[in-house]
Amino acid sequence: MPLNWIKPLARVLLVAAAVLAVYFGGRHDGQRLAAAEAEKQMAVMHAAALAVEQDYAAKLADAAAEKQKWYDFAQKQSVDLAAALQQLDAAEAANKKEIPNAIKQDNAGAVPYGGLGDNSLRLYRKSLGYSD
Repeated sequence: MPLNWIKPLARVLLVAAAVLAVYFGGRHDGQRLAAAEAEKQMAVMHAAALAVEQDYAAKLADAAAEKQKWYDFAQKQSVDLAAALQQLDAAEAANKKEIPNAIKQDNAGAVPYGGLGDNSLRLYRKSLGYSD
């Protein structure tokens, strides 16, 4: 009779082993599912980061193209302005050379003229851009 306690102990040990097996099996399965979920979330996060990076790169390329467009426009304007200034300087130099001649022609008459004569007025109108 002293061995009657072995069967109930075996049953208790068997139930305890089954409970522990289910517990650790569930724990292992839970860790596996959590790792899979974390991996899926990381993949979603990486995809979102890649999309943001590509969008930023596209906007940066657009901004660079816009900057280049305005740079080219400014360069063209600078060239045009330099050409216009050169033409104005040439016209000014030509007018300055004609001033003494216009004054001589105005004063070439019998009575010297003390103001703007016909030739001086023509030169004045020409320097302002009017036709002769």
